[in-house]
This record gives sequence, structure tokens and C-alpha cells, in this order.
Amino acid sequence: LGRALSWDHACQYFTATPGSVFESMAREWHEIGLIGEWPDANVGVLDASSGMFVPFRDGATRYVGVGGLKKLTTHLADCENVTVVRPKWVGAMTPTRDGTEETSPVRWNLASSPGSRGEQLGTFDFVAVAHNGKCAARLASTAQWADGTGAVPKLTQSLQCAFGARPTFELKKQRKLILSSVWALMVAFDESLMGTNDSMQGAHVTGSDTIAWVSNVTAKRALSGGHASTPSPSSTVPECWVMHSTPTYARDNKCPQEAVPKQFAEKVQTEMLAEFERILGLPPGTAKPSTSRVQLWGAANPLTSANVPAVFDASGKVGACGDWCQGPPSIEAAAISAVALADAVEALFRKDKARVPDAASILDATQVWWSPCGGAAALGAFPGTEVPAMAEPKEKPKETSAPGGGRGRGR
Repeated sequence: LGRALSWDHACQYFTATPGSVFESMAREWHEIGLIGEWPDANVGVLDASSGMFVPFRDGATRYVGVGGLKKLTTHLADCENVTVVRPKWVGAMTPTRDGTEETSPVRWNLASSPGSRGEQLGTFDFVAVAHNGKCAARLASTAQWADGTGAVPKLTQSLQCAFGARPTFELKKQRKLILSSVWALMVAFDESLMGTNDSMQGAHVTGSDTIAWVSNVTAKRALSGGHASTPSPSSTVPECWVMHSTPTYARDNKCPQEAVPKQFAEKVQTEMLAEFERILGLPPGTAKPSTSRVQLWGAANPLTSANVPAVFDASGKVGACGDWCQGPPSIEAAAISAVALADAVEALFRKDKARVPDAASILDATQVWWSPCGGAAALGAFPGTEVPAMAEPKEKPKETSAPGGGRGRGR
């Protein structure tokens, strides 16, 4: 393209419950310049019917990555005594024992894929799955003893999942993780659109069947001293915007996310761009991006939660964490779940020095039970704030073939 363009196409911002452990983590990241604050005046709710933007006035702190979230994730990966190998696909986990007795401690041989052709990645004392969806379920299904019996039924059962937004009464019947899908449309304009609403940099959209979120990423990232500021239009060209679809729209426009058919991508882009023009009050056909890209998140946000801090199997030496564990889904929920699993692992291997000595036994005794994640927005939850709840999904239409690619298999 001859120029560098960048979008926040997944996490848009996050919040923290006042007084929580996560809030202290966020404050530390803020102090060292990894994240900044997004002022209330620049983010709020946009009514698709009237085009009225109402900024938040709740005084909550909304955090955004300084120049994106890459600095934060790199900081977390570079922690002392932690070695992160990337990119590295883990597709198989095989149990082994240090001794010949059935009571001997379990360890895990990891590989890139099942079978002899898979790259051997090493033997480990514990496996923590910080993932969900079909990939995580497939990984757990490879955990079998030589006779073919499952080695970690608690983990395997917890990672079973299905996809697609559905009404609450249907979610209440589910005994597994249900995940919504979301389309992200990323566009860049050579002429600024800021004149449409100079103060709005991001908004939860209500009253639209197609778009749930819209954001001027270029304006949001104009950070000064760790705090977001409103830039002048002349300093923000090209101007990058991102739109997230509603979960219902993504469900009704599903396709193979690993290789989105061209015709399908064009259809989604045309429909989302037309809705973008409508809700921003732009004349039809006037929003002409110089660059565009669509991304389908097949496993975007949990619609059901397991009601446990994390999944933990002390005898099997495995666990899983994520925002789907306790719910409703949020960055905070994911972080708190990870801390709970880390505390249990520490207590399992060195109880005498553990921060929470009984964490392993307490978490091991918890049992998963699924329920709908109530109150979350289409993009998940934002603790300490009130955001528009996700609209109750309509009935799913009859299945039809996707243009150019057949029915999607999702993840």
C-alpha cells in the first residue's frame, strides 16, 4: 500500500471494577505508559435511528492501548522467568508418568499435531489452556492414554462448545460454552469523516441489526501524556475506522473464517458500509474507503459462562482459564480467571511458598455449571460501567449456502 495503516480490530477498550485486583494491574500498566485513558466525552452510545450520540458521563475509567495493545501484550510476554515461544501451534497433548505406577505423577508431552509427524515441543509438568472454541476442544480430545481412554475428562467436558447467537431461553438449556461470532470491518479514508460528529471517537450502536460498534481508531490513538486527546482533522489522514457487527448479523452471515470467500467478503463489506453511512448520517455512497478489510471472529464472545473462577484438575495436571469461566465476558474476567488458575498451579507445586496455599484444593473441588451471560453488550461486558445490553437475538433463519464457499464450519 506504500503506507502503514493499523486498526484495533478486536478489543476496543476495557474497564476495571473499582477496588479490584485488576484495577491495580491496570493502574500499573497506565503508570508505565502501556495504556491510556479514553475520556467520557469521546465514547458513548450512538442511536442508529436518530443519529444522536450520547457520551458517557459515569466517570468510569476506560483504558485503551497506547498505539494499540501490542505494547501491553509484549510487556506481559517479557516477564521475568517466563519464556514465550511464538508463533507456535500446539495441537496434541499426550499424558505420560514419571514412574510405572498408576499413582505416579502425570506429565505432558506436547506436539504440533497428533501422530508421528507432529513436531515434538517438549514435556511439561502442567498444561494451562488459555483458549476456547473448537481448537481448544480438539486439543483436549487428544489427551488419551495408550488404551484410548480420556486422560482429562473434566477439562474435555468443560471445553465443549457450539456457536451462534440465540435467544436466552435457548441458552438456558445449554450445558456447554456457546460463543457468538462477530464481523470486523476495517476501513481507511483519505478524507476525514470527523465533521460528522467531532467529539465521537467510539460508540456502542443501538437500534441497528447490522452494526454494534463503530470507532475512529486514528482519533482514539491520538494519545498525549497517556491520555486520549481530540486531534484536528488535518492530523488524522488517512483516517482508520473499525466496525463490529451484531452477533446476530454474524450468525446469519457465517462462512469459513480461515478463508473467507471473496464474494462473501464483498457482501459483508457492502452491507456494513451502507449501515455505517446511515447511522453516521452520511449520504449513501459517499463513504468511499481507500483501503478495506473484513475479519470474521468465529469465536468472539461467550454467551454462556461456566460459573467457576477457572477449570482445574489437580490429578490430571491440567487447567483452563478465560472470560468464559466466571463471566460475563470481559478483559477483567479473563485476567481474574488467569490469576485464579495461576494461584492454583502455584499451590499445587509449592504450597509452602504459595500466595494462596489452599488455592489448588479449593479450585479442584469446583464444578462447572453453565448459565447465560446476562447484561453483556455485543462486545462483552465492561465492569464498573453501564453499556447497552446485547439485543435479544432473533430466530435463526433457515440454512442457505454461502456465496462462493458453502456453509462455514466455524471455530
